[in-house]
Amino acid sequence: MRAAAPWVLGAVAAYALPFLLDRLELRMAIEILYLGLFAVAFNLVLGYAGLLSFGFNASFGIGAYAFALILTHLSLPLIPAMLFAIAVGGAAGLAMGAVCVRLAGGYFSLMTLGLCQLLFAIAIKWRGLTNGEDGIFVQVPNLKFPYLGVLRLDVEANLYVFVLSVVIICLWLMWRFTRSPLGQAVVLVRENSERASFLGYDVYAVKLVVFTLAGTMAAAAGVLFALLQRLVSPATFSLMQGGEPLFMAVLGGTGWFFGPFLGSIVYALFQDWLSRTTEHWPFFIGLLFVLLVIYAPGGLVALAQRLRAASIRKTATAVGPTGTSQRSMS
Repeated sequence: MRAAAPWVLGAVAAYALPFLLDRLELRMAIEILYLGLFAVAFNLVLGYAGLLSFGFNASFGIGAYAFALILTHLSLPLIPAMLFAIAVGGAAGLAMGAVCVRLAGGYFSLMTLGLCQLLFAIAIKWRGLTNGEDGIFVQVPNLKFPYLGVLRLDVEANLYVFVLSVVIICLWLMWRFTRSPLGQAVVLVRENSERASFLGYDVYAVKLVVFTLAGTMAAAAGVLFALLQRLVSPATFSLMQGGEPLFMAVLGGTGWFFGPFLGSIVYALFQDWLSRTTEHWPFFIGLLFVLLVIYAPGGLVALAQRLRAASIRKTATAVGPTGTSQRSMS
C-alpha cells in the first residue's frame, strides 16, 4: 500500500493539470503523453528484448491511418473505432514480427527499416486510400456515455483527461507484462538465447510476443496522435518519426521501465524550446544524442543514479568511518 502511494499521488496530480495549464500547454501535455507511450512501447523491444528496430513507427503509423480511415468510411463510435485501429496495428506488428524476429543484429534492424519505408511509399503513392502527401483529416466524434451525457473531445481539457486515462491503462498493461513470467522470459532470451532455448523456451515465440505487444501499444500511441493532430500523413512512417522513440528511450534510459517516458518529457520540452529559438533545431537534437551516447550511455536515470552515488561517497568520506567529520579531527 505504501509503495503504491507515490503513483496514486502522481496520477492525482496529472489529472489536476487541466486546472493549472492553458490551452497550448495542455496540447503539449497531450503530446508528451502519446510520445511517452510510444517510447515505453519501443523500450519493450529495445530495453527488454534487446532488439534495435529502426522502423518501429510502422505500427504507430498504421494505427493512426487505420483510425482515420475507420472514422471516415465506417463512422463507428469513438471507442470501437479506437479498439479496431489498435487491433489493426497489433496485427501489423504480428505480421512484421513474424518476418523480422527470425533475424538478429543489424539484419533485424534493416528489415524493420525496409518494411517501414515500404509503408511510407505506399502511403504516398496509394492516393485513393491515403490521399497521398495531403494526408487524411480526422473528424473525431464526441465520447458518449449512456445516461450521463457527451464528453466533447474538441475541448483540450477533456481530450487531455481522456488521453491520460488511455495512456495509464496501456502503461499498466505493459508494466504487468514485464512482471509476468513471460516478461521475465523476454529478459532471459535477451541475456542468453541459447540458455533460454536449452531451458525449453521457444525463443522465436517469445520475441514475437513482445514485438507484437509493443506494436499494439505503438498503434495505441498512433491513435492518440491522430486524436490530437487531426491529420494523418505519410510523415508518420518517416525516418524522423522512426528516430523519435529511439532518442527518447536513450535520453531517459532503457534500463528503467519509466525511463523512456522521462525522456519523452525532456525531449518534447527541449524540442519545443529549440524550435522557437532556432530553425536549426534538428542539429542540436542530434548533438544532444551524440553527447548522451558518449557521456551518459545509461540515460538521465543512470546519470542521476551516478550523481547520487558520488554524493553519498563524498558524504561518507567527509564524515569518516567512525561518524566523525574528518575536518573536525584535523
